[in-house]
Parts: sequence; structure tokens; C-alpha cells
Amino acid sequence: NILLSILIGQPNQPTISCCFLSTPPPRSSSSPLLLHSLLLYPITNIILEISLVHCLILFYFSTFFVFVCFVRRQKLRTTITMNMKLKMKMSVVAVGVWSVVALLCSSSAFGSISVNRAPIDEYEARLQSSYKECTAIYTVRVEPRYTVQGNDLGMLPTHGKDTTITKNNLKYSNFHAWTDGGTANRVFGGNFVGEPYRSDPSRQARAEDLNSVTALTEVDATPIGFKRDTLRQYYAVCVYVRGVYDRWVEVMAESLQPDQQLCVSDWARPDLAENVYQESCGNGNLYTCRESTNEVDENGVYADQMALKFYCKDSCDDPDFEFFWRITASQDTPIRVTDDNGQAIWQNPDGENWCSWRDGDDFPTSLLNPYPVNYQEPAVFEESQSSASTFTPLFLSTILVSLFATLFCVLAFN
Repeated sequence: NILLSILIGQPNQPTISCCFLSTPPPRSSSSPLLLHSLLLYPITNIILEISLVHCLILFYFSTFFVFVCFVRRQKLRTTITMNMKLKMKMSVVAVGVWSVVALLCSSSAFGSISVNRAPIDEYEARLQSSYKECTAIYTVRVEPRYTVQGNDLGMLPTHGKDTTITKNNLKYSNFHAWTDGGTANRVFGGNFVGEPYRSDPSRQARAEDLNSVTALTEVDATPIGFKRDTLRQYYAVCVYVRGVYDRWVEVMAESLQPDQQLCVSDWARPDLAENVYQESCGNGNLYTCRESTNEVDENGVYADQMALKFYCKDSCDDPDFEFFWRITASQDTPIRVTDDNGQAIWQNPDGENWCSWRDGDDFPTSLLNPYPVNYQEPAVFEESQSSASTFTPLFLSTILVSLFATLFCVLAFN
């Protein structure tokens, strides 16, 4: 059970794959992620979804299991040679070593988000030795491969949206100078339209019946780079943000319940007069674009210690409610500057104006069609004739009839 928990990672967690070329299988209480993958998913997806450490553990564990089964079946336990005993001991040691390595090196890390504290209820949070206000703690590392709009560093795949930026795209210049001196032929973002489960007709049909998309109907989806979580009243979802340094940061959140209040503020650092906590709130959805507030030392080097927490401050209609959240950082076209030693280096320009270039309405619900399928849009303005256009022909016809009648009477009497 211990080894299986290490292989699977934290329980009750949506899977965030370490390589998003394919979509991870759903998690259920009766079908753990690893076993589900082995039974139902092709080998290519397994290789993409399981880290190297987990693969090694799986290999050693499987080898040891097969070996023990073979020995028991042949009833050779009493006649095992010294060589076979040595191999058994080596297998046991290998399993133990790699299990410890996995436990120390991977804290349920999938992709650019690692889980420091798996989601728990408020009662368990009170029993924690630190950060009792956090029912979940994550570490997010923003990366260019998860760009959302081409001028940012994102944290997750943008399910439901095509964010591909190729070498010939003008937005590629935002990253081009940072990739091997501008010589690498890379592709940033990706085409995630129809993801997750793009090739699963049943899931796609179910989403279509709901006039929705799988990016919103599947619990393990990351719509437009958002992560789904649960907020509990008087508690918070806490996030360490890494890879930001002096960049500007865009924070967005949207509740699944209409008009539910959401707030975000700094966390896990001193609230000083020269660097006060910044708090932003919204009803239904939340948007803020701000500086990272990371500290800078005497050499002008920025720390990488930003931390945020999401919570409900007032008017929390539901004590527990689900919401989406996303954190992105600025990425402008790098410029060539000269440092104090006279060396030419690439540098990210000040992102003060970056917020004004952002499309701040790409919340998860923006993936929904504004109207149902086969919806007949009503006519807002109906075509009608003005009073002048209806009056003029009638008036002229009346005048003509009167003239003809008068002429007829004159001719008749004469």
C-alpha cells in the first residue's frame, strides 16, 4: 500500500501530467491513476504521463513481484541457491531505494504544479503544524511552453483553446531570444481545442448534450490554463509562485456558482509598510494584474518567493464551493543590454505596460457558446416603412383619381 501510494501520488487529486502531449485518464476511487493507465491507456501515454522515477520504481517492483511468484509456484523456497537469494535481496534493496528517492524527489509533482498539501477539509487543516488557514498548498512554476496569449508564461495546458505559437508567428519573438540564443526551432503553447479526451466520442457527446466542452465537464481538465479547486469558508487555497522574479503577474479566478465572492492576496511573507499585502476581490470572477512584490537585494537581484492565497472574505453564500484559478507572468520581447562587466546579455523589459496588452476576459466560461445549438437569433430591428413612404403613394393616387373624376365630369356636361 505504501509503494502504491508513492506510485500514484497524492490521493483525490486531479492529474496534471508531466508532459501534455496526451490527456491523462480520469481518476476514480476504484481505479487508481497508474493501474487505470496500465489497463486502458496505450503505452505511449503511459510513458508521457509517468515520470522517470516512477517508471524505475514500477520496473523494480514488477520484477520483484514476478520473481517471487515464480519461486512460490515452483515450490523452490527451500532449495533456492545462494545466487538466487542474493538476487532477491538486491531486488528488495532496489525497490526500497527507489521508493525513498521517489518520496524525497517528487512531492506529487505533475507538470508545472506540485502539491505541497493535498486538499483537505477544515478539520484536518486545524491539525496542521503550520499554515492552518490553508486547506491546500501548491507550488506553481510558470513556463513559456504553457503560454496563454503569446506574451506570458503560463502554468498549465490551455484546454479548449489553440495557443500554438510557431517560429513564424510575430508573438514568437517574445520567447525566441531566450531559446539557445534564438536558434532553436521551438513551438510554444499548443492546440488544445477539444481537449481533454479529444478522441473520446462518449465524453465529447456528453459535453455537447450539455451545450458545453470537455474542458469544463471533466474534473481533470485545465480550461485555458485554469486549475479547479474547492474553497472552504474561513479557509484558503495557498500557492507558491516560482519563476516570476521581477515580472508582472496576472491572477484570475472564477467561481462555478454565480456571483460568489473570490479574493486573492499576498501570503507567507511579512506584511511591511514598504511592501504591504495587496488584496483584490470580485463577485463571480476575479481579475488583477500587479507587480510580483518580490524583494530585491543590494545588487538588484530579485528573489523568487512570491506567494498568494485565494479565499472568500465576505458574503460567502456557500461554505464550500468550487472555483477555477490561474496565474500567469509577463513575457515581453527581450532586449539586448550591457551589464556592469561590459557583457551583452538578454533582459526582459519592464512589464509595467504589459497589463494593458492582456485580454482579461478569457475566463473558463468564455469557452461556452453564447447561444445554444440551432438557436434562431431574434430580429432586433424589423424592417418597416416610414409614414412618409406609406403616405406619399396613397396621397398621389388620391390626387390622380380626383383629377380624372373632375375631367370626366367636365367632358360629360359639355
